[in-house]
This record gives sequence, structure tokens and C-alpha cells, in this order.
Amino acid sequence: MISVVGHTAVDHIFNIEKFPEPNTSIQIPTVKKYFGGAAANVSVAIKKLGYNSELISCVGYDFEFLNYESYLKNIGVNISKLYYSTEEETPKAWIFTDKDNNQMTFFLWGASKHFKDLSPELPDGEIIHIATGDPEYNLKVAKNKKAIISFDPGQDLPQYSKDTLFNIIKNTNFLFFNNYEFEKASKLLNFDIKDYLKYVDALIITYGKEGSKIYTKDNIINIPCIKSNATIDPTGAGDAYRAGFLVGYLKYKDFYKAGLLGSAVASFVVEKKGCQTNLPTFDMVLERLKNNGYQL
Repeated sequence: MISVVGHTAVDHIFNIEKFPEPNTSIQIPTVKKYFGGAAANVSVAIKKLGYNSELISCVGYDFEFLNYESYLKNIGVNISKLYYSTEEETPKAWIFTDKDNNQMTFFLWGASKHFKDLSPELPDGEIIHIATGDPEYNLKVAKNKKAIISFDPGQDLPQYSKDTLFNIIKNTNFLFFNNYEFEKASKLLNFDIKDYLKYVDALIITYGKEGSKIYTKDNIINIPCIKSNATIDPTGAGDAYRAGFLVGYLKYKDFYKAGLLGSAVASFVVEKKGCQTNLPTFDMVLERLKNNGYQL
């Protein structure tokens, strides 16, 4: 079992030529709603890969009517620990991606405001993955010493104070950043790579088309970007990578194989718009790796 803590949201995804200047407007193509939220994305991807997952998140009074609840139940994600707000709506995200795959996200926290009021139930997972969400609640969860702690602050990084970020990292085994987030976090903490490795077992940094690197105390492991059949939208690729990595680590206890699996899962997500639209099964991932010349 892998427990995933953080946001569940409904995404509105837009592809645009460029971001507008302040006090100007641009045209937007047709819009469609997708199931999203980093924690939900990871938990669904894990289940699609054939591993049990539970989602610990805050959702709103509209959650059932969005069909998100029944969708998660049908997939088999354990949602018994969801908090339902009677006052706030389920979080919503408006995600804009330009032609260079830079992104800007506007996020309505909605029911996620209630994270501050919760005492974390003890997650059941062998791994607890902490995704985007409330920093103080995430710190409480990170102090669980009975599980491997995986942490990805993601686009919520600006929400973290220096002390809170540092105290979560002190309790983290696997730490994930994209290259932009790594630079921001390192500036905040005044850290370089060796400083992170005083605390974590693996620092994983993704570089988009350039693949990823896994830093350990003894090694730097280069992970290639697995080729996709098409690149339609990058939204959710990072969450897919994390899900694949965690499943790969549980199965193989090997960082290189975990990274390959993560890269392969991400290669499917970019082929369609929506973070959960094109998630693969484990067999599909193995076949893609084989077609790219890699064997697990």
C-alpha cells in the first residue's frame, strides 16, 4: 500500500501560444474539465499500475456530484480517509501551458483549507507520498516514523516557510523536484545537493525532455526521458513519474529501475490532455520500455 496525501482537484487545462502581459487579454481555445490534483493523480496512477493506494485529501460538498467520488471507487483507490467539507467546494485548478511547456496555475483551495483543522490519521502505506497541500499538515504527516516518506512540494513550494520546508526534508526519504523547483528551494534553504543528501536517501530532479537525475549519498543515476508517441500536454507528467518511481522502488528496491519506470509512466500521460486520461498499466509500461531498449 502507498498512501498519498494532498490535493484532489478538478482541472481546467488550456494550451496557449504565450502568457499575456498584465492588463491585456488573449484568446483561449475550448476548455474541458479533467480529474486532477497532485495527490489524486499519484494515487490513481499507482492503482492503474496494479498497486494498492489510499488517498488522504480534503474534498467539497460537490465531490459526489462531480462523479469524481464514484470514479475513484471504481478504479479501486481507497478513499475512506477523505475529509468532506459541507461549506467549501472541491478544489479547482486553471492550468495554462505555453508553446515552450512553461506553466502557470491558478488554484482555488476550497476544501483544502480544512487541512489546518485536521489531525492526521495514521496512513496505512509502506510509503507515504506527500504531494502538494497544506505545509503545516504535511509536516505533521512527515513525522510518521513507521513508513518511507516521499515528498514533492511541487507548485505549492511558495507556500512553504524556510523552517517548515527544512523540517519536512529532515523527515524525508525520497525528495522530488523539477529543475525549476529545485532552484527555488535551494535558494530558500541556502542548500546545494550535498546539503539535501545529509537528510534524504534520494534526491530526484526531473528535467523534462532531458530526463531526470537521482542523487544518492554514493551515486548520481541518470534516467533517460522515455519517448512518447506524441506530446500533447505535459500536465501531470511529474505526478505520473512519482507514481511510477514509488511503485518501481517497492517492486525492485533499485533506484535506477524505479526511475526508468517513472519516466515510462510519464511518457504516456503527455500523449493526451488531462493528468489521469492516459495512465498505463504495468504491462504497458514494460512494453514501452522494451520498445525503447530497456529491460527491468
